[in-house]
Amino acid sequence: MTGYKIGVAGFSHETITFWPGLTTLKDFEMNAYHGEKVIEKAKGTNSCIGGFIEVCEREKVELLPVCVASGGATETVADEVYAFYVGEMRRGFDEMKGEIDGVLLSLHGAMATESRQDPETDAVREVREVVGYDIPLMVTFDLHANKDGAILKEATAVFGYQSSPHVDMRNTGIRAANAMMRTLRGEIKPTTALKKPGIVVPSVFSATTVSPAKDIIDRVHWWEGKPGVVDVSALFGFAWSDVSPLGMGMVAVTDDDPKLAQEIVADLCELAWSKRRELTGRSDAVLHGVKEGVRLAIEKTRKAEKPIVILDHADRSNDTTYVLRELMSQDAQKTAFPMLYDPEAAKKIVEAGVGEIVDLEVGATTGWRDGGKVRVKGEVLWSGHGKYMGTGPMSVNREVDLGPTGILQVGGVWLQVISRQSSLLDEDPIKQFGYTPEDFDIIVSKSKTHFRAVYEVIGEEIIIIDAPGQCPADLGVLQYRNVKEGVYPITLND
Repeated sequence: MTGYKIGVAGFSHETITFWPGLTTLKDFEMNAYHGEKVIEKAKGTNSCIGGFIEVCEREKVELLPVCVASGGATETVADEVYAFYVGEMRRGFDEMKGEIDGVLLSLHGAMATESRQDPETDAVREVREVVGYDIPLMVTFDLHANKDGAILKEATAVFGYQSSPHVDMRNTGIRAANAMMRTLRGEIKPTTALKKPGIVVPSVFSATTVSPAKDIIDRVHWWEGKPGVVDVSALFGFAWSDVSPLGMGMVAVTDDDPKLAQEIVADLCELAWSKRRELTGRSDAVLHGVKEGVRLAIEKTRKAEKPIVILDHADRSNDTTYVLRELMSQDAQKTAFPMLYDPEAAKKIVEAGVGEIVDLEVGATTGWRDGGKVRVKGEVLWSGHGKYMGTGPMSVNREVDLGPTGILQVGGVWLQVISRQSSLLDEDPIKQFGYTPEDFDIIVSKSKTHFRAVYEVIGEEIIIIDAPGQCPADLGVLQYRNVKEGVYPITLND
């Protein structure tokens, strides 16, 4: 053993502040682990904590875990959630005080609670109140984090995902843990800069496999190859959170070279600003209306050799029905519609059982920009508890629990109804239930960018449909109150 001991915790949520209601402690506890369970569940997974573990095991460092909790991407987080988990962190790290040499935190960066617009920075500050400022504290963030310079007063260094789809969560943890080890050994003295270009990017335009986001990440990697640079991140922000630090943030970590760090973030901000129209869908972005997009997908299946993928990008609740209704109206055939969230409908399908014909309403569980219920009638193809170990690039080695799950054949639509919110990231929601993507001519995804890790290869073409949903590409339909002046395109500044 090196003798080093490092405290670990995680706390994440992607908050849609415009969504009525609250995300509760019960919602978080469905995906929370405490104490040693944190290590047990994260080891070998594509997660930041999985990356922490990998480096620390290699370096023979002892990890002291407190908790990890995630509430997904839903409504504003209840204050009780912050109080519970940050309270647990305070107690846990207080017990380690004087024993640990550093702290690694896995946060999201786009959380908002009832009373806090930047709860992650508040949480790091509270951890610092316990452990002090004399030990290094490294933080990882999602690529869609809304962060400003306040975090640099608390964190020694900040590391963001560099890919959307988030296939690099584990690698982000590795980057942070490697920097921690180099800092503890005295090999580097991290200096971090953060600068905001004044742009907020709807997530559908943050896919780093294609331009314009790819161009920014290519520049990030170019800078990382320069002497004295420890790490570089481009945070694209989360557009549907009405908070003061909303929008992109460029981050550079150098080895005791603040001038270089500032040069890097200024360059990245300049590049982003030059692409602001493309990053916000105000140039030549190809977004289709519901009727047009479904019609185009059906037409393209006639010549396609692989499935046509429809991206219903604005649906954060995984229950909107605009696209489903139009697929049925246009009599789409050999169409997979995976992971429609509706616990009540899923329960009825499971109760009916395989081979039975059911007639029921599905979808639209939130009552907010969800398209309303759709009546379907079809044969039950599969029913039971949808639970499996993930095999895809984002969910590998993670337990995926969809709860009671039913699959119906509704005309030409293969419709999967689930009880726990999730979206199509990989082949698992289809293959784990006895089918393959190649069985279908059209596959519908609601996963914004993450599906691209798999379906850019599996699919012949991706057709992006701009259905209403909770998180539309057009930010003008929402009323922002807390965003700072000059954030493009909310406050237009061409």
